[in-house]
Amino acid sequence: MEIFSINREIINVNRIEELEEKIDKLIENYRLMKEENERLRTQVQSIEHNDKDLQEKITEIRGERELLIDKVQKILEKVEKVEI
Repeated sequence: MEIFSINREIINVNRIEELEEKIDKLIENYRLMKEENERLRTQVQSIEHNDKDLQEKITEIRGERELLIDKVQKILEKVEKVEI
C-alpha cells in the first residue's frame, strides 16, 4: 500500500505542476492579448482622427467648389448678356 500512496502523491504533484504551467500560459496569453488590444485601440483612435480630418477637408473643398461654381455661373451669365 505504501508504494501506491507514493505513486498517488507523484501523480498529484505532476498534475499540480501541469496546472501551474497552464495557468502561467493563460496569464501570458492574457497579457499579450491585452497589449494587442491596447495597440489596436491606439490604431483605431489614430484612424478615427485621420478620418475626422479628411471629412473636414472634404467639407472645406466642397464649399470651395460650390463657391467656384457660383462664380463661374455669374461670369457665364455676364458673358451671355454681352451683345456682340
